[in-house]
Amino acid sequence: MPLSVIDSGDSELELLGADNGSIALTFLPAAGGRLISVFADGHEYLWRNPAFFDRSLKVVQARSTWPTDDGTFATWANLGGSKTWPAPQGWNGAGEWPGPPDPILDGGDWRADTSRDRSGAISIRMTSPDDARSGLRIERAFLIPATGHAFHQTTRFTNVSDTEISWSIWEVCQVDTSDGQGKPAKVAAIEIDVEDASPLIDLGTYRGSLTGGAPRDGRFTLPIQDAVAKLGFASASGRIAYRDPSGTLAITFEPVPGADYPDGGSRAEIWMQSPQVDPIEELSGLHPDAYLAELEVLSPRFTIAAGEFAEYKLDWTVTPHLQ
Repeated sequence: MPLSVIDSGDSELELLGADNGSIALTFLPAAGGRLISVFADGHEYLWRNPAFFDRSLKVVQARSTWPTDDGTFATWANLGGSKTWPAPQGWNGAGEWPGPPDPILDGGDWRADTSRDRSGAISIRMTSPDDARSGLRIERAFLIPATGHAFHQTTRFTNVSDTEISWSIWEVCQVDTSDGQGKPAKVAAIEIDVEDASPLIDLGTYRGSLTGGAPRDGRFTLPIQDAVAKLGFASASGRIAYRDPSGTLAITFEPVPGADYPDGGSRAEIWMQSPQVDPIEELSGLHPDAYLAELEVLSPRFTIAAGEFAEYKLDWTVTPHLQ
């Protein structure tokens, strides 16, 4: 199975590619350890910001010209793809992660290590610098089998401080919803498997609102809508996905009943946005300019002693649709 170093056109933004013939993954260690592309059967499954990378993964805006981080969303270099952050997010002091932007966990230069086993499967591990603010070192390890449309992720949070810390492992995957905008849910939608019809958690409604019917056969279906808002799912049972006419990208995980989850007990969350004329003042200048959604998975909150670590596993599957 090919493992390659990809020239992005910017020496500061080297890319790593793994292609098993069915699915091609591209990683960006140098800017937050991102998974920046999931490509299969002629279709890109992740959203990537065209202001920074074009469709062929060439740099549009050199890293040296990216906005200077002043701590506001207005200066966040939102590249796209999927990344791991600590939760809860917040700006009220210790125990909350005040990003993005963030110069280390979201935007730092992560180390990458690769290997291949006898079956031909490729392992790619990306490791963050140590972050004094959170007390964390984050490792994102991906296993790409030699065949098929599935791959696996194990994320590790290591406590590099000298005191006990408490965080949830938070995967944030951005998908392009432009093909699904305005279409009925049977054509394009976000799917969240749920245990019951527990009320959804309003995590912020900034423009418009997100509406959907009741869960059916254990699955909540959310059509793509013209809004900027976020919902949490306390009864998420282990699968979150986006499907449109081209295919389905699904992330599966193991929730822990009775565990302490952040954001009002959210095991999974959805952020949805549509282009807006003006920045959103309530979000410190964030200016949504694309149709995208975030498929977000949270682990239970782990209490981690100094020098110890916690891990959480995800399984990814792409299902191309016949055209």
